[in-house]
This record gives sequence, structure tokens and C-alpha cells, in this order.
Amino acid sequence: MPAPRPHPNPPAPRIECRVPCPAPGVLREPVRVLLLLALATLCTLLCPPARAAPAASPPASHAPSLFETFDAHARAAESALRSRPDPDAAGSEASRLHDLRQLLAADREKAIALAARGSLELRVLNAQIDALGPLPEEGASEPKSVAEQRARLGDQLSAQMRPALALDAAEARAAVLVSELDARQKALTKQRLFTHDVSALDPRQWLRAARELGEVIANTAGRFQAFTAQKKDIALLRTMALALLVALATPALGFLGWTRLARRIEARREGSDTIAGKLGWTLLLDGAATLLFAIVLLVVLIATLVFLLPLMPRDLLKGILPALVGAGGLIAVGRWLGRGAVLSPFAQLRLITLPPAQAPRANRIMQRLTTLLAAILVLDALEANDALAPNLSHILSAILACWGAWLLWQLVSAFRAAQEAAPAQDPGAHEAIDFLTPISRLMRLFALTSFVAALIGYAMLARFLFSSTLITLALVGIAVYLHRSIALVTGLLGEGRLAPYRRALHFIPLATGFVLTVLVLPVIAVVWGFSGAEIADGVRLLRNGVELGEVRISIGDLVTFATVFVLGLFLTRWLQRFLRITVLPEFAMDAGAQAALLTFLGYLGITLAALVAIATTGLDLSNLAFVAGALSVGLGFGLQSVVENFTSGILLLLERPVKVGDWIEVGGHSGIVRKISVRSTHIETFDRHQIIVPNSQLISGVVHNRTFTGGPSRIEVAVGVAYGTDLETARALLLAIAREDEGVLAFPEPSVILERFGDSAIDLRMYAFVHAASEGLSTSSRLNFALARRFQEEGIAIPFPQRDLHVRTVPEGWPPAQPATAS
Repeated sequence: MPAPRPHPNPPAPRIECRVPCPAPGVLREPVRVLLLLALATLCTLLCPPARAAPAASPPASHAPSLFETFDAHARAAESALRSRPDPDAAGSEASRLHDLRQLLAADREKAIALAARGSLELRVLNAQIDALGPLPEEGASEPKSVAEQRARLGDQLSAQMRPALALDAAEARAAVLVSELDARQKALTKQRLFTHDVSALDPRQWLRAARELGEVIANTAGRFQAFTAQKKDIALLRTMALALLVALATPALGFLGWTRLARRIEARREGSDTIAGKLGWTLLLDGAATLLFAIVLLVVLIATLVFLLPLMPRDLLKGILPALVGAGGLIAVGRWLGRGAVLSPFAQLRLITLPPAQAPRANRIMQRLTTLLAAILVLDALEANDALAPNLSHILSAILACWGAWLLWQLVSAFRAAQEAAPAQDPGAHEAIDFLTPISRLMRLFALTSFVAALIGYAMLARFLFSSTLITLALVGIAVYLHRSIALVTGLLGEGRLAPYRRALHFIPLATGFVLTVLVLPVIAVVWGFSGAEIADGVRLLRNGVELGEVRISIGDLVTFATVFVLGLFLTRWLQRFLRITVLPEFAMDAGAQAALLTFLGYLGITLAALVAIATTGLDLSNLAFVAGALSVGLGFGLQSVVENFTSGILLLLERPVKVGDWIEVGGHSGIVRKISVRSTHIETFDRHQIIVPNSQLISGVVHNRTFTGGPSRIEVAVGVAYGTDLETARALLLAIAREDEGVLAFPEPSVILERFGDSAIDLRMYAFVHAASEGLSTSSRLNFALARRFQEEGIAIPFPQRDLHVRTVPEGWPPAQPATAS
């Protein structure tokens, strides 16, 4: 069996605060649970599977008990799969199948781990046998020592193969049974949700439920009477009475204590003058609420357990105790999320901004919804432990689903009213992305579907739709609220002492959003019916790697590749910056040469980083040769222009006919080259426009590079003088003007030529040289100003075009007779 490949270890907004704020709710312990869940999920995704110690396969003395355990679990699963499920006990049956599935999944992982341990010995023995050479041909012989060694190694290989084959068989058996158990659980869930029963509006259903409720009350009363008749211990009865009193009085005492504490903290918060101070007191208020609620919940649970322990079976208490704890946590989360979503004093943290008159009502609706969800959780636990009769369960499910759908519809109406009022309150609100409209429509759709399903007899389906919708909304709301809270805190830090690092701080909300998304999506999938065990198996499969042909890719490989590549990219950028600031200026290189060298170094660094990252992950690139060949053909045909521009960019960087800082003219555009990349060149015109020119035009087209040589450049100044002007005087004056200008070079000397005799003037043209082409425009302007001033002083006229019109004939009646004027 091949051994598993080793997995390398992966390595400021504007703040608005509205005070005074309404009385806060109670923050809950589930916040800590969510943080622990986030940490555990990150460790599951990013950390490679634990490698087995370099030990041999399990000792022979332990192997029988190990395989006996495998066989016992497998036989129990096979028996459960052969039995016919009871529709009235679907909850308990699903719970039993889930427990068997967990045991078999653990057995499968043990078999995989033990097989991986034994694969090392198998590879060593096979290598030793191969080192002895091939078996002799028929009729031939080999030395006695070699034959004895081959026989001894063969016996050892056979001994090692027996437990390995048994482990392979156990793994295959467990895998098949796990798949069958998953299929059975899905079938039970589907049967439970889509089984039609009598409508909740049918009086017969209510009569059956009332009869079952009466039986429950009678059984409970009988157990209590039997307990009081058998247990004459007055001290125990007093303890139970005291526990009941504590369970009832602790919430009231906790509420009174919380009211006083909250008033003091609110007074301190209102007295704070800074946003950071208000935020700090708000966090302290939430932390105090979380601690106080945890204490109250713990005391109530312990007191309830003490009171019920003598009256109820221990198995039932053990089964519903986690549901009670979860129900309390749900109620706490609902109060916390409702307050944060609509009543937060910070506008950035509110999920939706409601008018002050509607916000408390929306908060109360959210708290009632989470209370109904907590009741559904307890109802699920009772059904899983066969402690609730089917008719009573259907009636309770229908009541909870209808009530929840009505509350959900009211909540959507409040949100829609707030959305309609948003443009009036915030004129820029219409420019934001509208997420509320589709979410509101989905909420109404699920609420209406749940209500109708409950009325026509699909109570379980109605309960499932309502609870799944509400849990999904709660998870999304919690994720968004936590993300906004972290963004708010990092924004405040970026405006304070950590302002120099505000760019790095902006990555914290981005990373937090990614982590929250990774955490929330699997939970939502589980809520809507996907098996958590199947998701865990998928995560484990990604950790171990997925076979793509002959290449195995895992999450650890991807994380390693990304880490190494990002590190290589960072080192490349740092080296470019170091060379640009400290090294290259010492060599007196021009700006174009420096830019070309740094660009080429950047491409080389990115290529090396990618190659090193691929080599670090251990991928065999030889298996991708065919894919690379097909990709090159596709690039040649489909991306021909891109490849042409890329090749032209490489030639521009190597040959350097055009450099950064050059003044060029290409394709009717003139400007300064600002950047040369592998696909295009950026030219900045003199009116500050950016022209993007494909590199292929600079290689295959005609380019006028005014600053290619970097030496002196000639300029021309043309002027016309009137006929009759002393041309030698004009020529001497032009040369004097050129020699007096500081931008004109003395050598080559300026010169003046008579270009032609025009219609209205004699055209003269002066040629002069300047230090660089970039100075030509300003120097020409200075020479023209000086020429106009000196010509005016010397009385030399610069004529303008004139035309003489000779009229040979006059039309009859021209000019027209003038009308007589009244005297």
C-alpha cells in the first residue's frame, strides 16, 4: 500500500455614535463558543493531518482486540441497516444511526492510520528483495546465501502483508457501511419531513394530542407520587424545593443586579467624550452582560438538574441537558444580536437602521423568534429520546411554525418600511448595493411556505423550513456584526497611534471576513440538511489530498504554495526598492535603464517564486507536460495578440529602443514614456493624458524617439520680413538673438538661411542647437519673444498677407439709387 505523501506545515471608517442608547440586552456565552469553533475550524483546514510515529504495525497481541472492535461495530451497523425503521420513532432511529456512523468513521480512520504505519516496513522489504536482483530463470540457480536471504525476506513480507490486507478490508467495509448509514439517515430525514399527517385545523388531531398530553401529565404525577411514597427523606424534599426556588429566583435576581450595573456603565459611557471611550464602555457593558448571563444560566441549570434528577430517568436527562443549554444560548444570542442589529449606539454596527419608534418593536420580534427556535431545539431533543408522542409533537410543531412564520412576516415588514424610509434619511443610500430586498423576499417566501405546510399537514416540514431560515439569518447576522465590529476597532486603531500601519490594519477585516465565511458556510450547509460528518469527511479528504490524474493536491499544498509565493513576491519587491534607493544611483544610470533593470528583476523574481513554491509543495510537474503543451497551443491561437505584445515587451526591456523618460511620437500621439510593462507601454501626453500603446506597435511600427541619443537637439525659428528690408541686418540680428539666449549652444553655431521669397514676405529660418530635445519648446518660445521685441526696436516689419482687388466692370444700376429723404 503506498504511503501518504507528507504535508508541509503551512506556515478607518467614519464613526457615528448615537447616545443615549436604549437599555442593553444581555450578551451571551455563545460568542465565546463561536470563537472556539472558528479556531478549531481553522486548525482543521490549515493544519496537516497528524503524522504517525515511526513505529511498526500494531503488536500481534493488540491486533485481535482491534479487529474484534471493528467487527462488532460493523455487525451492529449491518443489523441496523437490515432492520425496518419505525416511522413513529424516526428521531431516535436517526440518533442511533448517527452514533453508529461516528464509530465506524473512527474505525475507518484508525485503519487508515495503521495501514500507513505498516506501509514503511512493506516498502523496506520490497526494496531489499529488489536489491537481490530478479528471480533466476527456469532451470537456472542462484547462490545459496542469496536464495536463503530471498526466502527469509519473503516470509517477513508475507507476515507483514497479512495485517495490512486485514486493515484494507476493515477500511473498505467501514467505508461502505458509512456510506449506507448516510443514505439511511437521509432517507429517514426525507420521510420524516414529507410524511403527510392530519391537518392542524382538524379537531381530531387536537383531541389525540390532548389525550397524549393527559397521559404525560398522569405519568409525571404518578412518578412524583411514587417518589414521595418511597422516599420519606424530608431532607431530599427540602433540597428539591430549594432547588426549584433557586431556579425560579435566580433570573429575577440576576435581572435586578444587571439593571443596576448597566445603569452605572451607561452613565460612564455617556460621560465619555471620545468615540474610543464610548466603544470601550460598550464592550465592557457587553462583557459584563456575558459574564452575568453565564453565571445565571449555570445556576439555573444546576438547580433544575437537582430538582429533576430524582423524578426523571437519567438517560432522558442526559439526552435533553445539551438541548437545554443550547436553548439558553440561543435566547442569549437572540437578545444580543437583536440589540446589535437594530439598537446599537454605533451606526456602523447596525445591520439595519430603523426609525427610533420601530427599533424596539423589531428587537422584541427578534427575541421572540429566538425563543421559538429554542423551543424547537428542546422539542428535537425530546423526539430524539422518544419522550414525546407523535400527535402532540405534530401539534406543537404546527403551532411553533405558524407563530414563527407570522413573526418572521412582521419582521420583514419592519425591514421593508425602514428601507423605504432610508432615501429620505440618507440621500446616498440608493447608491449602495441592495441586499435587503432579495433577503426580504426570501424570508417572506419561506415564512409563507412554512405557514401553508403547517396548515395542510406537513408540520415537520414547516418546522424545518422555519428553523433553518431563522438559523441561517442568525448566522449571517452574527458574521456581519462581528466583521463590522472588528472593522470599527481597526479603523479606530488606524486613526490613533497605529496610523503609520493603517494599510496593514485594513487587511485584518479582510482576513476576518474570509475566516467568518469559511466558518459560516459549513454550518449553514448542516442546518439545511447536509450531514456534518460528510462535511468533515470532505475536509479530511482535502487535507489528505485529491487525486487529479497522477497529481495529488491538498489544502496543505495550496496553503504552502500561497505562503511561499507571497514570501517570494515580498522579497522581490523589497529587493527592487533596495536597489532603486541605494545601489542603482551609485552607478549613474539613466532613469530608463534603471526602470528596465528593475522591471526585468521583478519578472524574474515572480518566476522564481512560483517555481520555488511549486517545488516546495512537492508537485511533479512532469505529469503536467501534456497540459502545458495543449496550453501553449491554445496560447498560440487564442491569445496570439497577448503573446505578441508580451514578446515585444521583453524585447523592449532588452534592446531598449524606447526607455522610460523618452519623448516619443507613435500612432499620432506624442508624449513621455512613463512605464513599460510586458503587454503595453504607458505614454503621458503634454496635456497629462495617459495613452496605452501595445508593445507590438513600438516594435513593428515607426516610432519617432526625440530623446533616443540624449545629445543636443536642433530647433527651428521661422520669420518673414517685408520686401525692402536689409537682409544682412536681419540675419545679424537673428544670430545675435540666438547667441544671447542661455539655452542655445555655442557649438554647433546657430545659422540663418533665406528659405524663399514669398508672396508677401521674405522667409528666413534660423537653426540653433539646445542641450536636449525636452528644452526645444521653451527655448523656441524665448527666441520668438526676443525676436518680436528686437524687430520692433530696429524698425523691421513683419508683413502680413495682402491682396489687391481690381474691378474691371460695374453692373448696370450700381450703386443703387438712394431714397429721397423728407425735408
